[in-house]
Amino acid sequence: MGSTGEADRKRRHFASISPTAVDSKKQPFSPTSEEKKLDTQVLQFQNQKLLQKLEAQKVEYSAFENKFIQLKNKQKPYDSTLQVANKSWEVLITGLESRAIHTQEAGRQNGECAPNTEDGALFPAEDAFLSRLMETGATESSSSNICPVQMKEDREQTASEKSGNILHNIVVAINDLWCLKDGLYAVVKKDLPIYGSCRQKAFCDLESEVKNLRLAIGDIHLNHRSLVRELQSHRDIDAKNKAELKRLKGELEIAVAELQVSNCKLATLKAERDATKGACFPVLNLGGKPVAGDKFKDKHRDLQEMESALKKLLEQASTRLTELKGLHEERIEILQQLSNLQNTLKSIKCISSSQVYLLVRDQLERSKSEVSRYQDLYEKLQVEKDNLAWKEKELSIKNDIADVFQRSLAISDSRASHMGAEIQRQIDERKRIEAKLEEASREPGRKEIIAEFKSLLSSFPEEMSLMQSQLGKYKEAVVDIHSLRADVQSLSTTLDRKAKECENLSVRSIEQVAETNKLQAMVQELKDSDVELKLIFDMYRHEFTDS
Repeated sequence: MGSTGEADRKRRHFASISPTAVDSKKQPFSPTSEEKKLDTQVLQFQNQKLLQKLEAQKVEYSAFENKFIQLKNKQKPYDSTLQVANKSWEVLITGLESRAIHTQEAGRQNGECAPNTEDGALFPAEDAFLSRLMETGATESSSSNICPVQMKEDREQTASEKSGNILHNIVVAINDLWCLKDGLYAVVKKDLPIYGSCRQKAFCDLESEVKNLRLAIGDIHLNHRSLVRELQSHRDIDAKNKAELKRLKGELEIAVAELQVSNCKLATLKAERDATKGACFPVLNLGGKPVAGDKFKDKHRDLQEMESALKKLLEQASTRLTELKGLHEERIEILQQLSNLQNTLKSIKCISSSQVYLLVRDQLERSKSEVSRYQDLYEKLQVEKDNLAWKEKELSIKNDIADVFQRSLAISDSRASHMGAEIQRQIDERKRIEAKLEEASREPGRKEIIAEFKSLLSSFPEEMSLMQSQLGKYKEAVVDIHSLRADVQSLSTTLDRKAKECENLSVRSIEQVAETNKLQAMVQELKDSDVELKLIFDMYRHEFTDS
């Protein structure tokens, strides 16, 4: 209830009292004392609730203050490391600037094909590199939070200008060195046949060193980015804690003000109650009775509203209490899990000597050995496959040769049959001629005819010998063809057998390829799990070092 409404009701109440009644009757005014008691009880209840709320907020404030002190204590080493990093960064920038200018001047003195970049314009590659460097926050990390905003912006601008100049000088010096290298390479290339192996070995060593340096620079860059992110997260957490602390301070001040107001109201009500105890008010006249009834109705309505509001607040408090209990149980469970993890991950030896880690390592080694064994087996199968392909080619060539011999055998058979028929025809012709000779010997002039027939018969043995020699050659060719047929048949059987073996080996190779794929997937999963375990281990190690 407000103080203005209470004062209005008091004024109405005192205006309704007649002065004659005060002089005539001295009876006490009971309704006002009951109202005062109700007001004091309500105010005491509100005061008690505000005190409880103030105590809870004090507890929260002390908890947040302790948390803020812990965060400040955690922030102190980061601030010291940040100051050291800022100082080292400034020293590095100045050293890099001086060294870049020195190397640029030296490169321009030594090189003849240095690019003309005196107008100060950066190359697109420089712009890209500078933008990448700016994204990592290297120039932003050199500024301190202690300085004002304008000084911080000026320092960032000067640092960015310095870094831009350094990058420009470095790129120009690198271009000069590249031109000088190209010239030296052209000169040294002439002497390469003499010192070829030594130069190539030195070049390979230098190239490996350059790759290692690039990898180291990349790792440093990644570490720098992670440190910048961690620092930014700590800054954000610090800002959030400061805002939360300011909000709690404001709420505490509001609660204190409300408590003071309620205490003032309670004091005034106590004073009024003491005054009413000392002075007795008369009974109201007939005209004042309806006014007192209205006051009592208003008080009753206010009490009902206060009771409904109190019930709502009690319900909200119960729900909040249940939520706080649940959150407290969850916090206890999380703390218990964290303690278990801390107990299990206290040292590197505990992890490295754990049974799971040893089993994973043994399984990884076994899988690596099996993968190497299957790779060797796959290579052997590949060699056997190549050999089988060559054998198939040889067998196809032999089949072609056998077909050629079969054709020549068929031709020789046909020729032999033709020669046999010709020989038979010649024998028949000889018999016929001999018969004619016998007949002609009986006739006159047979001597001349006999001489002619004898000369004709003397030519027949030569032709017969030639035919017999050709027939012997054809018989030898037939024997060779039969032997080649036997060879072709044996080779076809071996070819079928090898084809079956090749099919079996292909099936086995497919199964082994599937097994190798499974093993590779298992190895990849083991590698991923190993990486995850390493990340978890690094995370908990960082937590232990921070704590």
